[in-house]
Amino acid sequence: MPRTLRRRVAAGGLASVAASALLLTACTGTPAENTGSGGDGEVTLVVGGMPAATDEAALKIFQDKVAEFEAENDGITIEGSEVAYDPTTFAAQVAGGTLPTVMGVPVTDIQSLINREQLKDLSSFYESDPVLGELNETVTANVQGTDGAYYGIPISAFTLAVLVNRDIFEQAGLDPDAPLETWDDVADAADAISEKTDAAGLAQLTSLNQGGWTLTAISAAFGGVIEETDGDTTTATLDNDATASALEFLQELRWDRNAMGDNFLLDFDAAGPAFASGQYGMLVGASEWYNPLVRNFEMAPESFGLFPLPQESAGLGSLGGGSVAIVRADATDAEAEAAVKWTNFYYLDRFADMEFAAEEAASQAADGGTVPRVGLPLVAPEAYSEYLAAIDESINVPLENLETYYSATESADFQVVTEPPVEAQQVYGLLDSVLQAVLTDENADIDALLAEAQQTAEGIVSAAQG
Repeated sequence: MPRTLRRRVAAGGLASVAASALLLTACTGTPAENTGSGGDGEVTLVVGGMPAATDEAALKIFQDKVAEFEAENDGITIEGSEVAYDPTTFAAQVAGGTLPTVMGVPVTDIQSLINREQLKDLSSFYESDPVLGELNETVTANVQGTDGAYYGIPISAFTLAVLVNRDIFEQAGLDPDAPLETWDDVADAADAISEKTDAAGLAQLTSLNQGGWTLTAISAAFGGVIEETDGDTTTATLDNDATASALEFLQELRWDRNAMGDNFLLDFDAAGPAFASGQYGMLVGASEWYNPLVRNFEMAPESFGLFPLPQESAGLGSLGGGSVAIVRADATDAEAEAAVKWTNFYYLDRFADMEFAAEEAASQAADGGTVPRVGLPLVAPEAYSEYLAAIDESINVPLENLETYYSATESADFQVVTEPPVEAQQVYGLLDSVLQAVLTDENADIDALLAEAQQTAEGIVSAAQG
């Protein structure tokens, strides 16, 4: 459906502000006191995650965007708030009525929030809004509940993938453009890197729940999931054969091939700089990590390579992730409609308004941002191709080095696996401990470790479902 083209000034640095703060609309007030909807169809919205006054540049960008939005949407007033999503205070904010009506959450947490009935059903907007109608179905699957309804709007997306340092591959005599099609290919590349360079072959995250997260992704590629849902009931299944096989793969790479270095307490803040500086040749992580690796850890753009996760014969696909705009369950329909307008305006209109897309990309590139943002495209392939054509003059990402990954995401065979629906972070933490044991104890008993983690996970998952 064609949209009215509108000219808007693209604020410099918008992408970095949005990514760091998840600036999303919110309404304040308890369920009994909510004054977000005024008379005569007016709605007052409070935007959570507003930059602090000490961050003058980011705050000005935010204020400029608010002014633009209000000018284009008569009857909607936005007020700023520094409230942002924090999983440790979310439940208390719901109970106390202080939770913003709309906010950004990691996709990892959305299924738990759906199960607790804390989110607004936004399905009607997916049926009527042309921007939401263009979203990539593999991305929107992450915001659907078991009832098929949509409980959020994706604002960034990625899959887990194999990130490679192309410079290290070349030093090891490997072709950085040759796809890693199997896990044997990954192991052989790790071997070559460890033997022929000063780098370790593969960095494996193991802490802050990131180890369990990446292990879950590898397990899916081997054909297993750590939770299974039947109707309304979800069961922990950590001790499945695929997860054991994934751990055996890493165990062999660590102890038999000695291709994983000597640091086995890694999170991305530790592994990212080491990977960017050439201390590792490969890293299993988020496809969108190009952005922090280049901007924060000073990796040369041309050094970054990206391949989809190899799939075993029974592989289920690549684990997906990202950020989602959610609306709290007690929001009025008017508030939800206004929130969707803001979310589209702030995050998604670049895919519907090509003139704005070109202006925004030029501004971001001038500000040192990555254009386009690397990750799983939010929109369908045809719409994304149109977007790339519109911003062509501002592209500063060497997309030719990422061609294998992006071609795979457009394939009809490409499957995105949703994150575990119940208490994913707690379950990931259990798998962190399993990974650490496997990588630090040559005689670790994988079956026994998984059995112990399974027993604990059963209690966590069961308790979360009442």
